[in-house]
Amino acid sequence: MSAHNSKLSASSSITEFTILKAFNVSIHPPRSMLVKEVLWSPPIHSWIKGNCVGAFASGKAACGGIFRNRLGQFLGCFAEGLSYGNSLFAELCGAMRSIEFAQSKSWNNFWLETDSMLVVQAFKNSAIVPWQVRNRWNNCQIIISNMNFLASHIYREGNSCADVLANIGLTLDTYVYYYSLPLQVRSDYVKNRLGWPSFRFNHS
Repeated sequence: MSAHNSKLSASSSITEFTILKAFNVSIHPPRSMLVKEVLWSPPIHSWIKGNCVGAFASGKAACGGIFRNRLGQFLGCFAEGLSYGNSLFAELCGAMRSIEFAQSKSWNNFWLETDSMLVVQAFKNSAIVPWQVRNRWNNCQIIISNMNFLASHIYREGNSCADVLANIGLTLDTYVYYYSLPLQVRSDYVKNRLGWPSFRFNHS
């Protein structure tokens, strides 16, 4: 576009804006897009990090999780199909399964990361937890009271490995633990370990 045409276009836009304002017409310009960089971070020395997530689709619930050390090295992962539930139920089951497995491995410094803020809040307020899993949740509270434990939130874009595993869980009828990394997870795992960011897009 030539400089002359650019000036005409700008002049026309200003004229249109002036006319709209003169007639008290409200103007609602489109909201700008915010781009947020999301990174998966490994735990500190001697800690193990477990990322977990729940999934719910077509009336079926599932959960998945992955465990890594301070170097981002794979220690194991799981996918589980659940017989019933909803999104919150699935998210909580992912957290509980992660805690139970950490105990079985004697990981006494354990960092649990989830993209569910409700799960993070449930560690402070058990009233959030449905009655169907309340006893299991209380048992997990006892487990974490005997370890150094941290629960934190991460955006879904940074929790992609666990998300893939939960989607695998939707195809299962039971719990499966993997001692080698499933092929479906490898791309996201490598991306995390190399420190490559994911991006979250939100309207301001």
